[in-house]
Amino acid sequence: MPLDSWVRRLVPVLTVAVMLTAGLNAGRVSGWTPGGGSCNGGWRMISQQDDSFLWQETFLPFRSAAWTGTVQLWENWDSHCYVIDVRLIYTGTNAGGHLAVNGNVFVSFTVQYPNPFADYGNVAQDAYGDLTTWTPANDSAVQSRFNINDRGADEFLLQAPGGPFVLSEVTATFELPLQLVGHTVYAQAHVGANLCECSAKPVDVPGQTPPPLTQIWGVYIHAHDDDWQLFLAPDGYFDLQNSNHILVVYVTAGDAGQGQSYWSAREQGADASVRYIAGAGLNESSASVAYCYTGQFQVCHDVWTWTYGPAVSVFMRLPDGGVHGGGFPSTNYETLEKLRDGQIASINAVDGSARYDGWSDLTSTLAAIINAYAPHDSTTSVHAPDFDRDLQTTQAPECYNCSDHADHLAVGDAVNDITIGQNAPWRRAWYIDYPICWADPRFPENLDSNAYSVKKATFMAYSDKVKELTGVDEYAQMPWFWENCFHRDYFRSV
Repeated sequence: MPLDSWVRRLVPVLTVAVMLTAGLNAGRVSGWTPGGGSCNGGWRMISQQDDSFLWQETFLPFRSAAWTGTVQLWENWDSHCYVIDVRLIYTGTNAGGHLAVNGNVFVSFTVQYPNPFADYGNVAQDAYGDLTTWTPANDSAVQSRFNINDRGADEFLLQAPGGPFVLSEVTATFELPLQLVGHTVYAQAHVGANLCECSAKPVDVPGQTPPPLTQIWGVYIHAHDDDWQLFLAPDGYFDLQNSNHILVVYVTAGDAGQGQSYWSAREQGADASVRYIAGAGLNESSASVAYCYTGQFQVCHDVWTWTYGPAVSVFMRLPDGGVHGGGFPSTNYETLEKLRDGQIASINAVDGSARYDGWSDLTSTLAAIINAYAPHDSTTSVHAPDFDRDLQTTQAPECYNCSDHADHLAVGDAVNDITIGQNAPWRRAWYIDYPICWADPRFPENLDSNAYSVKKATFMAYSDKVKELTGVDEYAQMPWFWENCFHRDYFRSV
């Protein structure tokens, strides 16, 4: 059976280009296309309104202000018609608007939401938008104000104290936050202070913004605390390098019939591996988390969970079944294999945190753990031991026809049940276990020097921590065996 590898898809990064007013590609939109369709991306003018006004004082000193211009709304669409940038522009029919002021007054141009202001003392309260470009750029009458509120909104203000002034080709471009898409803003021109609320044009901002980028998750499920490092690595490392999240699920405690000090040391070793591939100094937390699923009624199980930066580790702490699946007296010979085969009705976590009543209870909880973090779609990849007995049976001279570990096979069966068996949308990768460590000739060395180094260092972080806590040097016991693992990484996608 051929072994294929799937290719990770990089999530496209949305890049918004900064575009000056003069560079906009005009094209009035006759009808808006909802986001999620297909269209030619780029800038387009959505609407244009005349916002001209004339204000004249009817008594001395007979001050006045006259604006001849328009207000335009521009949107930048991506290829799916989602709005990725919005600009409101005060301008005119040609190169800009025309403003004539007589007397010591000022004219203020802002963007207001949800309502225009009546009292200039409240100009900042509902102001939005960054003033990015304006003309004339260097005229002394331009006295724009920046960051007039905590949102960083700006005001385009024109004033020439002591005398009249006339400005032509006046423009002011405000870049609006995407949160205003789907709402109505007000393009407000105000002569003041409080001399004239001269123009407050409602401007609809139609469209949809892009949906949030889905977090990409790689889910790594195996039986024991050192299994993903030996058989599924270095793929988790490369997931993190691609800014993905990873979820590592350890189904058993890996206790080998021993007590808490041993399996706790192995958990700390597994944590050390995660720290190595994720990097040092990240935020972390740990707690007992209830993972629930609903059948005829809701079922929840408490499972110890450690979060470290973009990595989540879930320790189900079920009994280690031993290589052949017979179990150990310290855990009443309970094993995954026996639960799967119906030889026992339930299985208990070694710390007493949970009891799983039947195989379906266990597999449903596994699915609930995945669903608690990763999207239920094809952006999520699930990595697990292969369930194919022929592939997992070693064909090497040193161990001919040797079966894989019973816990490995049971975990592969469990993941098979919740993925292929349930027609789940997740992508799947099924990995070879012991045969790669026995240098099975079907699986020659296939990792380059960088991948080899990452895989070995990931395991050694685990091994060194366990040695520190228990005195047991796992690597030193069988270095040739582990080195065979470090040079290989085989999986198929089914």
